Amino acid sequence: MSDTKTLFGTIAPQYDRANAILSFGLHQRWNRALINQMQGEHILDLCAGTGEIAFGYLKKYPQAKVTLLDFSPEMLEIAQKKGVELKERFEVICGDAQEIPLPDSSIDGVTIAYGIRNVQNPEKCFAEVRRVLRPGGLFGILELTRPSNPLLRIGHWAYLHTLLPILGKCIAHNHDAYRYLSQSIGSFLAPSELMEKLKKNDFEKIEKRPLTGGIATLLLAS
Repeated sequence: MSDTKTLFGTIAPQYDRANAILSFGLHQRWNRALINQMQGEHILDLCAGTGEIAFGYLKKYPQAKVTLLDFSPEMLEIAQKKGVELKERFEVICGDAQEIPLPDSSIDGVTIAYGIRNVQNPEKCFAEVRRVLRPGGLFGILELTRPSNPLLRIGHWAYLHTLLPILGKCIAHNHDAYRYLSQSIGSFLAPSELMEKLKKNDFEKIEKRPLTGGIATLLLAS
């Protein structure tokens, strides 16, 4: 995890710009799909990065507050600068999504966008989310995934393994970070496997929503 943490720290200053370019702006649509499903006065955003999901939620719901948790202090530092006008409505925690430092049943909803594949033990994270969620609370997972359509899958593979590392080097000046990104998407658990792990951790209602042909997937669990 320390190597991954270092990688994310080095790309933090270019992270938002790189995401916009490398996803051709599609990540904004995916982010909205997650934000629009969440509700509640207090949301926990795991693997919060620079705060894109958290601040999108705060702007949609003016009375809400968000706790941002991430293992990268560099990412959280940028988030704090970005959210200076909203500073009274959010807090940041530098920590591990597998050991959430919050009380039982204290959160209305939990989000994690593009981060579950970076968590060493997803089931441990799911157990912690189940613990901190209030009864009826929603857990939203947004992740980059492998499309099921054969033709789209071929093009997706080619992009991940050829263009993405090159573009990452040009935009964020870090070839290794975006090579890791492409490898993690290709090797990570399929949405169906994540759904099984959610069921094992007492999430009873689970919905899967493929986005843009399955390039990204939204899972909603309660």
